[in-house]
Amino acid sequence: MANSDTKPSLLTIDKIMKKFIYVLDVLAIFARLLKGERVEGVLYLDKDTHVLTFKAWNRKTPKHSKRRKLSDLDCGWLGETDRHIIRYERFPKSVGVSRIMTLMDDDNAQSKETLIDLAIMDAA
Repeated sequence: MANSDTKPSLLTIDKIMKKFIYVLDVLAIFARLLKGERVEGVLYLDKDTHVLTFKAWNRKTPKHSKRRKLSDLDCGWLGETDRHIIRYERFPKSVGVSRIMTLMDDDNAQSKETLIDLAIMDAA
């Protein structure tokens, strides 16, 4: 059986260091803690004041605009968001470069036709 004097415990630690931590925006952090949310951040030594400082990260999930599919292409799809027209294509390597280039041209023509049809419907 091991002697209890050889095991370090919290009560027998000789060197206990106490530090004060300066917390930036403490009211917002405690509000998040009271809601049960997790607070992540960075703990650093301020170069100017030499004070241990905690700064919480204010991470927010990015809001992506909704995509709307305009049409299906032979090897992909054509879609739009609020700000962009999106064309996605993928081709199997096994068909060869010349066939891939032909498929690209076909999908490009089909995409152009779809955009012209949409412009005509919007104008009417």
